[in-house]
Amino acid sequence: MNAKEIKNFLNQDYPKLALLATGRCLSESSVKPIKVNTSEKDGFAYYQNVYALVSTTIAKLENTAVHPYRTLIIEHYVKHTRLKDIEPLIGFKHTATCKRINEALLCFANEYNKQADRYNLEFRFQ
Repeated sequence: MNAKEIKNFLNQDYPKLALLATGRCLSESSVKPIKVNTSEKDGFAYYQNVYALVSTTIAKLENTAVHPYRTLIIEHYVKHTRLKDIEPLIGFKHTATCKRINEALLCFANEYNKQADRYNLEFRFQ
């Protein structure tokens, strides 16, 4: 799995999905578990389901002192906080923060793909 692809998705596509699915811009409060509705199959429902699954996956990521994955993704990709401002929040130096962000991205993508298989959604991270 390519961390760059996941970064591009979170920076470019996830905010657009939020706007399409909810009619509002992406915010920290919008990252929460949302029920996936598999009964509808039209195009709009598909995008709503991808958005719901992404938001749910982020909301359920590990958020411990050793693995602050949820905090990193929300702070950096949802709130657009600079890395140097995130470092004091999680208690890591710059190099360790960058490493943890890549770990968080891969953890997010793996978990998302598992859930996408469960709900039979076509969109997956390669």
